[in-house]
Amino acid sequence: MNFSSFFLLILCVFPIILGKNILIFNPIFGFSHVKFVSKLADIIADHGHNVTVFQPFHIALKNTEGLIKNKNIKFINYYPDHYDELLKTETQTFPMFWDSHLMNNPVVSAVMMAKALSSTFERTATQLVKDQNVLNNLKSKKFDVMISETFELTGMYVAHLINVPCIPIWSAVRFLVFNKAFGQPSTLGYIPLEGSKMAPDFGFFDRLNDVYRDFFGQIGMDRLGQYQNNIIEKAVGHSVPYWKDLVSQSPIYITNSNPYLDFAVATTPAIVHIGGITIDLEKIKHADELPEEYEKILQERESTVLISFGSVIRSYEMPDNFKAGLIKMFESLPDVTFIWKYERDDVEFQKRLPKNVHLKKWVPQPSLLADKRVKLFVTHGGLGSTMEVAYTGKPALSVPIFGDQPENADMLARHGGAIAYDKFDLANGEKLTKTVREMVTNPKFSKNAEALRDVLLKQPIDPKMNLMKHLEFAMEFPNHRSQVPAINKLGWIAHYYLDVIAFLTLVVVGFLYLIFRFTKIVFVRIGILNKKAKTE
Repeated sequence: MNFSSFFLLILCVFPIILGKNILIFNPIFGFSHVKFVSKLADIIADHGHNVTVFQPFHIALKNTEGLIKNKNIKFINYYPDHYDELLKTETQTFPMFWDSHLMNNPVVSAVMMAKALSSTFERTATQLVKDQNVLNNLKSKKFDVMISETFELTGMYVAHLINVPCIPIWSAVRFLVFNKAFGQPSTLGYIPLEGSKMAPDFGFFDRLNDVYRDFFGQIGMDRLGQYQNNIIEKAVGHSVPYWKDLVSQSPIYITNSNPYLDFAVATTPAIVHIGGITIDLEKIKHADELPEEYEKILQERESTVLISFGSVIRSYEMPDNFKAGLIKMFESLPDVTFIWKYERDDVEFQKRLPKNVHLKKWVPQPSLLADKRVKLFVTHGGLGSTMEVAYTGKPALSVPIFGDQPENADMLARHGGAIAYDKFDLANGEKLTKTVREMVTNPKFSKNAEALRDVLLKQPIDPKMNLMKHLEFAMEFPNHRSQVPAINKLGWIAHYYLDVIAFLTLVVVGFLYLIFRFTKIVFVRIGILNKKAKTE
């Protein structure tokens, strides 16, 4: 065997020798979450590790096949006993979020949403942690590490039950409760919450709103974790580690944030940002050829606008007054073509639309965003769409509906290539027309969007490489916790030095009081002396 053949043999064998045996817990309950975890699995397998993806079904999500591309990845699909019921259940959408002020209220969300979401996970989670055959099978495979989503905590407890170190991930930008567990201080003032202006333009009532929403938001996150903790304890019949302690055992916490897109916040090295791993840069540079029907549509007019509100919130369930506002905008911009992702065949509604509007149940979104003839993307502000539009350098009108979408919209808008638009203003056809016309015709939006794209394409550390470097570090040093500040173990009084501030405040007040008393005595004495002098 010559040297070159030997070298090739080493290259082939080397990844297998170094490859870790990794279990990735991918709960099936939300497409964007599943897509993120699937892409993460592909990247890890492409780097030579042995990957097994365990997928417990909480809902019968039908469009997950084909998300994972690497043929070496092994699958274990876990179908609960009630899976036939799930198949008969129509995929849940949330039409109430379109125009309900109540459902967007942080107090209501803190009280109701945590319970509602936990109940979605309960039946499958309960069956899984009681299924000793599955747990024993997973344990027998001797995984080196497990990676699990933290929105649904069952994976963290499965890792505990089979005695495998677990690395937590989050498919959105941040989950404040867990970010805090890994050392990130309060984000108040760094990130505007819904209804608040951004610093430095915010005023007292903006800051008050931030405190109010942050307080109840964290209560809601705590309740979500605690409900799931209770479900697991009830299922296994004995106490389990506290959910926050379980998550924070890992040396790192992986999130779908990108530091060049996201708000600049104080953080720690334990929180690893890999936002952008779901973006296929080659497809952006060399987009798939559009089907002929879309080519014809794009040739109709000089400017085309794409409208899509994602897969969870459906356009056909939009309130009639919102639809009326959109129709008025369509009619007011006859020189613009609109492609609207509208999930239902509705002949009567189509008759209400002018000829410059094309309804499509599905759209090739990445290819359309990569096409220069598309001038604007009207989006719900989901993180997947936000990443796509940022990486393609396309202006966006972000109309957040619920969840993390308001933060995503503000995050994108601060770069100057997007506008965060209140969903209730969809009913205002005149305002909507003015906004869309401005974004289509004013070159500053495309210029700013392209500037952000260039930054993302040239960021110093590739998100995929950032993922792998930190993941391999965490697998080698699973108990490393020195990157989390020790002060996090203290209560909030000691953490923020409130006792010292209170003590110093009392000292200053006491000192000022003594000065006041002394001054008063001096003036009284001087007054007495003056009276005596006048009497004499």
